[in-house]
Amino acid sequence: MRVILTQDVPKLGNVGDVCTVKPGFGRNYLLPQGLAMLATTGGLRQVGDLKRSETRRQDRIRAQMMSFADRIAAHPVEFRVKVGQTGRLYGSVTASDIAEALESKVGEAIDRRKIVMDESLRTLGEHKVAIHLMQGVNGAITVNLVPDGELVADAPVEEPAAATADDAAVGDEDSVSDEPSDG
Repeated sequence: MRVILTQDVPKLGNVGDVCTVKPGFGRNYLLPQGLAMLATTGGLRQVGDLKRSETRRQDRIRAQMMSFADRIAAHPVEFRVKVGQTGRLYGSVTASDIAEALESKVGEAIDRRKIVMDESLRTLGEHKVAIHLMQGVNGAITVNLVPDGELVADAPVEEPAAATADDAAVGDEDSVSDEPSDG
C-alpha cells in the first residue's frame, strides 16, 4: 500500500514522503490517526504543497530555537555547592539540576535530555555545557560552581608516626614501674 505522510512518523519518514507500507499498518494506524493519506494522483500533486508548508514550519521553529539558544547563552548559571579542601564536591551537579536552574532563569522549560554532558560536574570552577535543542541548532551555557561558605575540612587523618611515639612513651613508663628499683 502506498501512502503519503502528512506528519513525521519515526522510523518511517517525514512529511510529504511517499512510502510503501503493509496494508494493515496503513489501514489501521496511519490513515485513522491522520498521519498519512492514500497515494492517489490528486494526493501526489499535493505532496509539493505539504513539503513547502513543512519546510516553512521547520524554518520558523529553527529560528525560535536559535533565539532561545542565544537567550540561554546570555544567562550563566551558578550553583553554590559543598566541597572538601581538595575542591571536590560532596555530590555532583547533574543535567536535571541545570535544567531546573535554566527554567527558573529563562522562564521556559527545557528537557534535561537535551543537555549534553559526558558525566556530572564534580569540581569547582566554570564549565561549558552543550545543549542540543534540535537538529542543526546547538547552544552552550556556562555553569559556575562556587563553594558554599568556607571549604569544609575533610575527615582528619591520623599520622601513624605521632601515634607510635606516644605508645613508646607509655611503654617506657610501664617498664619502669614493672622493674624493681635497686635504690
